[in-house]
Order: sequence, then structure tokens, then C-alpha cells
Amino acid sequence: MKNIFYFAMFFLFFFSCKEQKEDKRVYSNDYVESLFSKAYNPTLSKKERLKNIERAHYILQKKENDSLKRNFYFQLAGGFYNLEKYDQYFAICKEVNAMAIEKNDTLSISKSLNFIGNYYYINFKNDSAYYYFTKAEKMYLHYEKDSVNTSRIGLYKANILFYEKDFSGSETAVIKILKSAIKGNDTRLIYDCYITLGLSLEGLNQNDQALEYFEKAFELTDKMKNDPQFASLKAQTYNYIGKIYQKQENDNQAIDYFNKALRFETTKTLLYANLMNNIGYSNFKLGNSNSLYYLKKALKIRDSLQNVPGLVSSNINLAKYYLEKKDSLTALKYCLNAKKRAHENKIFEDELSALELLSKIAPKKSLEYTKKYIALNDSLQNVERATRNKFARIEFETDEILNEKNTIEAEKEEISSQRWFILICSVIVFIILGLLYITRMQHAKNKELQFERKQQETNEEIYQLMLKQQSVINEARRGEKKRISQELHDGVMSKLTSTRLNLFILSKKQDEETIQKCLKHIDGIQDIEKEIRNISHDLNKNALLEKDSFQEIVRNLFEEYKNTTNLDCKIDIDENINWKTINDTIKIHLYRIFQESLQNIYKYALASEVILKIVKLEDKIVIEIKDNGQGFDTSKMREGIGLKNMQSRIKAINGNFSLESVIGKGTSTKMTIPV
Repeated sequence: MKNIFYFAMFFLFFFSCKEQKEDKRVYSNDYVESLFSKAYNPTLSKKERLKNIERAHYILQKKENDSLKRNFYFQLAGGFYNLEKYDQYFAICKEVNAMAIEKNDTLSISKSLNFIGNYYYINFKNDSAYYYFTKAEKMYLHYEKDSVNTSRIGLYKANILFYEKDFSGSETAVIKILKSAIKGNDTRLIYDCYITLGLSLEGLNQNDQALEYFEKAFELTDKMKNDPQFASLKAQTYNYIGKIYQKQENDNQAIDYFNKALRFETTKTLLYANLMNNIGYSNFKLGNSNSLYYLKKALKIRDSLQNVPGLVSSNINLAKYYLEKKDSLTALKYCLNAKKRAHENKIFEDELSALELLSKIAPKKSLEYTKKYIALNDSLQNVERATRNKFARIEFETDEILNEKNTIEAEKEEISSQRWFILICSVIVFIILGLLYITRMQHAKNKELQFERKQQETNEEIYQLMLKQQSVINEARRGEKKRISQELHDGVMSKLTSTRLNLFILSKKQDEETIQKCLKHIDGIQDIEKEIRNISHDLNKNALLEKDSFQEIVRNLFEEYKNTTNLDCKIDIDENINWKTINDTIKIHLYRIFQESLQNIYKYALASEVILKIVKLEDKIVIEIKDNGQGFDTSKMREGIGLKNMQSRIKAINGNFSLESVIGKGTSTKMTIPV
């Protein structure tokens, strides 16, 4: 059983040590950096990269909110974004935004707003995305003129204008950003500008110019081989070029570009699903039999990714396929599904396409769908105008918010100045009060020193009194020794000598007469014995009287108070106490305490009797001073100077002090002193 216990203890100790080492390693910033290095390594699997980024998040949650932690959090967000874990990305963005606001870190606030805007951007929440991008942009412009951040945000806003069909506005915004990107030699930003510019020109039906910018973007990808999204960027340009050829009815060339894109995008991502859909649609237009395979594969992937715009597009293309195959029921099913999803998610452009297709699939309801198409198209034009106004209003309101913020900051600055003034005045007042307090304390200290000096003088006086008493006793002892010596020499010794000489004759003569004479001298020995006994008795009596001078001093003190105050003083001192072995400091403090007690009893107690009892218990002396006075309520007791002095003296000799009193029954003071 003992062996099991020891093994268990060793096991716990070993792993606790291991855990401590692990904690030390885990919490180091170098270790966190190593996790990020793995999380951003494109050669590792997505599962492995995600594991490292989640581990880093777990560790960072335990760290303090400082600038380093916030920078790490932005790396966390980037890691989740690259792995398409957008919900985790958004959660991290909100966390770092709250941390930045808590520390008033304006740069991190701007960056977090930018990241939050990006979350809404990739989820097609254009209103929210534009709002957060604008807030971030204004803050960046306030602190970082012409920075990469403002250019990147400007590009996102241009993309939003493109999504909202404001192709001209998007083109104008992108050209402005492209100039800044070329000036700053920002390859990735230039690439993104080419893509957005190509899409905007495509929206304006300027397909040849759009193709020109897509090809420029493709050429630029060779300079971005170290970009973690290199493969996706390459595939994306092939896809956009293929879409232009598809739009120009050159489907064979379009399929060729889509297949080139698939060489770089092999996993089942959103772009992969788009490529499947585009290949399927071009094959459908060419009348190839494999088109259904690609269209259904695209639908399946988009459904697994919950990509609503993609699902709408796939359903429309499948509806077109089944309409071509004369399967009206299946075509109707897919088309109605596309219309429903488009309407629910406000993808109005695709809803128009679905309504147009429904009028062909269901000829009997053609008029109904056509009317809905016209009504929706008219409302969309109004919405587009309203949207442009809305984005302009967001810009205006954001400016107002920032102006209001600047005003508030100015007011805060003024309040801060006022607070500083109040603080300085408060400090001055505090210093004055402090000086007054110090002066008062110094005065009290001086009084305390004077009191201590007086106490010292009194202690010296008591000590001298004890020395004087000891001197008297020593003198008496010397006189008594001399007397005893004389008595022994002159009396006892002479008698013993005489007796010895008279008895010596027995060694010479032993007749009856001589023996009778010697018997008288033997009887004299009894007299000598009595004399020696008397001397011994006197010596013992003097020894008792001289046992210690302190006891006599205390008795004299109480006797003096008895004579001057008519107090009946009773003293009971343990004879086992050897006062000679007790430190003089203790005796001085006790004497002063006895004096103070007698004075208090005389002045306040109105007592007729006082009892002093001193006993020795093991290595302690227990003292009790008791009177039969009027007593008092200890809960209402005020500690006067006398009582404080008594407590202070007991504390100085490491003793304990207690006081008990009952109204009408007197007061008892108890002290315990280690010796």
C-alpha cells in the first residue's frame, strides 16, 4: 500500500514539474511566433495550420491586454481568414476591437474596424461593410496620410460600389487607388486594383478593356509567389479571363482558361465551385453531354459551403439545362428555388434572371412573371440610385461622427487641463496640510521625548533608591557578620578551647575524681551548643530579612500610601521569587506601575482596600492589583496617559496587561511577565 502511495506522489510530482515547464514554454512570445509561422505555412495541410492557430489563440487569451497581444490577435484574425474560418475571424476582430477601445489604441481601433468591415464584405453585407470601411478609412486618414491601409480600404469600397452596380463610381475610385499603389510599388494592391478595374469595365460592357486588365493581373502573379494566396490569385485571373470569353460566346477558349485555373485550385473551395459551374455552363452552351456533371458538382459544393449567391447561380444554370432538355418540371423546380433564395437574400440581379427564365419555363404564367420582372427592374433602378445616395450619406455621417469625436476630444482636453489645474491645487493644499501635520507630529514627538526623558530621570531615581536600599542592607549584613564573628571568637571559641583543655586531662588521668570534674565541663558543652543555635537562629532571621531589597522597596511604597491615604494595603509576595536574578529594568517598570496603580486607586476608585498579589508560575511572574472601589464600565473607558504608560511599560518588558472592572465591585489589574 505504501509503495502505491509513493508511486502516486512521484507521478504527481513528475507531471506537475512537467506542467510548470510546459507553462513556461507555452507562455513565451517566441513559442507563439513559432505557432504563427506554422499557421501561415502554405506547405502544411489546412488542418495542421488550423490546429496551430487555435493553439495560439488559447495561449493569447491568458496574456495581458498590451500592444503585443493586440498585434498577435491581428495575426490570429489573418490566420483564420486565410483558412476561410470566417466566423472565428469575426470573433477575433470583435475581441481585438474591444481591447483596443479599452486601451484607447487608435491605430488598433482603425485596424479592427477595417477587419470587421472585411467580414461583412466577404459575406455580401455591403451596407455594414461600407460603414465600417468608411469609419476605418477616416481614422487612418486622421493618423496616417496616404497610407497603404487607406488605399486598401478604398479598394474594398470600390468593390462594394461594383457589387451595387455603380460601375462608373467603382472605376473612378479604383483608378485613384491604382495610382497610389503603383507609386508605393505595392504589388498585391496593384493586382487587386487590376481585378476590380476589369470587373467594373466588364459591368460597363467594355469587355476588351476588361480582358486587358485581367491579363495584366495575371502577369503580375509571377511576382507574388511568396503570397500565401498565390495559387488562388492565379486561378482567379484565369477564371475572370474565361468569364470574358464565355460572355463573348467563345466557350471553347473559356473552358480552356477554366481548366487552367483548376491546376491551381484543386480543393473544394468557393472558387473551385465557381469554376465547376462555369465549365458546366460553357459545356451546356456547346451542347456537351458532361455539362450536367459539372453543374451538379458545383451545386453540391456550394450547398456544403452555404454559398447563397453561388447556389442561386447553380439553380438558374440547371434550370436552363433542363429547359433545354424539355424537362419543364425539373427546370421549374430549380428556377423557383433560385428565385426564392435570391429574393430572401436580396440578390435582385439573379432574381431578375430567374423571373425572365420562369416566363419561358411556365408560358401560362409568362405575363405574371413578366410583370414581376418589370416591377422588380424598375424598383432596382430606384434602389441603385438610393444606394448611391446611401453610401454618400454614410460618408457624410461618418465625417460628422469624426468631427463630433474631435470636438469631444477637444472638450476632453479642456477638461483634462482643468483637472490638471485642480490636481496641482490639490497637491499644493495637500503639501500645506502635510507640513502642518508634520509640524504637529514633530511637536507631539518632542513632547513624547520630554516625557521619555522625564521617565528616564524617574527610572534613575528609582534605581538609585534601589542601590541605596541595597547599600543599607549590605552595611547591615557587614555589621551582622562582624558581630557574629566576634561572638564566635570571643564566646564560643574561648569556651570550646577551655573545655578542650579541661577534658585533655582525661588522656593523662582517668580516676573517679578526675572523671567527675570533667563531667561538669561536658555539661558546659550543652551551653556552647545553645549559644551556637542562638547565633544560627539570628543568622537565619537576618538572611530572610535580607532575601532581596526590591521586595522591601515595594512594601515601603505600599506602606507609605497606607500612611498618607488611609488605604488598607495588603501585600502577598511569593517567597520563591528570587528578585536578585530579575533584570533591574523589569523591577523599575514594575515599581512605576505600582506607583501609577496606587495613584489611580486613590484618585478615582474611592476604595478603602487595595491588595497586591505577586506569584511565580513556572517561568512567569503573575501580578494582580485589586481594589474594592466603585469600579467603572470598561466599554466606555477612555485610555488616559496613566493607563497608556502602564500598558507601554508592560509591553516594553514583553508582558501582558489586562484590566477588569465591574461597577460597584471594584477593579482588577492583571499582568503577566516572562522571567
